[in-house]
Amino acid sequence: MSDVPASPLRHRPFVLMLSAAVGAFAGFALLLPVVPLWTVRQGAGSVIAGASTGVFMASTVLAQFAVPAFVRAFGYRAGLVLGALLIGVPTPLLAVFPSAGAILATSFVRGLGFGLLTVCASALIAELLPSESVARGSGLYGLAVGVPQLVGLPAGTAIAENWGFVPVFVLATVLPLVAILPIAGLPRSRPRDTARGGLRGAVDVAAATWRPWLPMLAVSTGYGALATFLPIVLSPSVAAAALLVVPGAAMFTRWLAGHYGDRVAAPGRMLLPALAVGGAGLLGFALVSETDGLAAVAVVAVALFGVGFGVVQNDALVAMFARAPAAQASVAWNVAFDAGQGLGAVALGALISGTTVATGFTLLAVAALAVLPVAWQAGRTTPRNG
Repeated sequence: MSDVPASPLRHRPFVLMLSAAVGAFAGFALLLPVVPLWTVRQGAGSVIAGASTGVFMASTVLAQFAVPAFVRAFGYRAGLVLGALLIGVPTPLLAVFPSAGAILATSFVRGLGFGLLTVCASALIAELLPSESVARGSGLYGLAVGVPQLVGLPAGTAIAENWGFVPVFVLATVLPLVAILPIAGLPRSRPRDTARGGLRGAVDVAAATWRPWLPMLAVSTGYGALATFLPIVLSPSVAAAALLVVPGAAMFTRWLAGHYGDRVAAPGRMLLPALAVGGAGLLGFALVSETDGLAAVAVVAVALFGVGFGVVQNDALVAMFARAPAAQASVAWNVAFDAGQGLGAVALGALISGTTVATGFTLLAVAALAVLPVAWQAGRTTPRNG
């Protein structure tokens, strides 16, 4: 029994970080499908709806590249506080200034906050926990960010449809600000390891992490497309069910992957089957997305995607931690996650405007399945950092 690592939940700073993540990600999840819907209701088309997510994710990625330097100077706690403020405080402007340009500008500012939050929180998994607990810690972090998405994605849409958009905007303002309370209890920690394994600069980090990075990009692209356009292409009841199923499946399988990963101690080994499952789910949804009477099959297809998405999330992050310092690995993983979401939203919006929903999702599925050889290599290459 002495060989079994202590549960990450026995580590108070880690628990505080998880608590903060719940509130901050709730503010993100509530608005992810609602802002595109709000944009359409203001008279804009599918391209602008997709761009609202794309701009958010683009600014997220820009901020993420600056986070390692920021946390070296000011620490992780300051990054989390600033991130919560930026994602919460500008939200009411969506209702006050509903023009397309103002919505995109507000999304840009909120994305900067999300970039700070995502990198700081996921880096703290490796900074706060011993290496033998990182996979389980990542799985628990998946629960902390998955529960808000499980509830927030369908709830945001349902509240907007039944009670209006303003209540959603209020909730998405308050919840990230409440997250500052547990953040205040975190230590003033800075990166404890910025040059492990001789890695220097973005080029070296990219060279070390690109194999797990590409599968992560592939599934997050599919997720961004689903989260943005399910409320637009499906009926409200079916969309709500699908938006509940995708993050639910992803959250559960990410948690399972964390428990399994700490036992097999082989980062990256689950990427190949998980990516295959996720790609199959996207393809299945593409085949039924425009067929009446197959709503249940569509929900099953996106659930299958969620299963693969959750496992890829966990295994890709652990594989990157094994190859690069925590802050840089967190940047790489989060850039794949968030750039993929933005790419999926923008690309599918453009494809739908010129072709069909089925064609758009088919192309996303093919792109994901094309990365399978890289996922296979990621599970069999020796980590430079381990």
